[in-house]
Amino acid sequence: MGGVLGFFKPELSEFQKKKLMHEFHTFFDLNKDGKLEWKDFDLARQRVCELSGWKVGTDKYMQTQEIFIEIWRKLQDDGDSNCDGVITTEEWIRMWESFNDECVKKTEKDVDAASLVPTWLEKYILYKFNLYDRTGDGVIDLEEYEYVLSDFGVPAKDARAAYLMFSENYNKKIDIEYFRILSAEYFRSNDPGALGNFITGKLTFDD
Repeated sequence: MGGVLGFFKPELSEFQKKKLMHEFHTFFDLNKDGKLEWKDFDLARQRVCELSGWKVGTDKYMQTQEIFIEIWRKLQDDGDSNCDGVITTEEWIRMWESFNDECVKKTEKDVDAASLVPTWLEKYILYKFNLYDRTGDGVIDLEEYEYVLSDFGVPAKDARAAYLMFSENYNKKIDIEYFRILSAEYFRSNDPGALGNFITGKLTFDD
């Protein structure tokens, strides 16, 4: 994979900031008002239930609601620095810089913190995997990936090109274990060649 996950300094590079802001604006801030609130997560919950065909009152529907409430509460704990129920783009970036700083300190103590992610992100990664894995067979295939990303405005040709790269020419099975590795690379890596950079369907962060 060639992804360098660890940080040598807590500050985020411009490349890392662009990746984090792309995730913020595309997959988190669903009402496009430039900030994160519970209503963004409620919209995401509704979207995943609609895409998956889970009706109101079903077990899957209720489980999804519980997961999103948990993600939002943990994200608030980490990112809502002034406790106003809103996470701004500035707070979002500060949260990641603070997390990077913690990882640097752990690395200095000979703790392998290279692939660590915040606790709320573990739940979010599982949500994203289940969102893509529409058939529930434990593997994300190209058709599923392309279909879901189209709902977020990603062109089909970009989704196909991204999948080709991180699946290593379709030779790598995209199961939850590999998806976690790719996700850690996306959120943590400063290596432009890391395959995890492409899991959102965006092919370049030069803009």
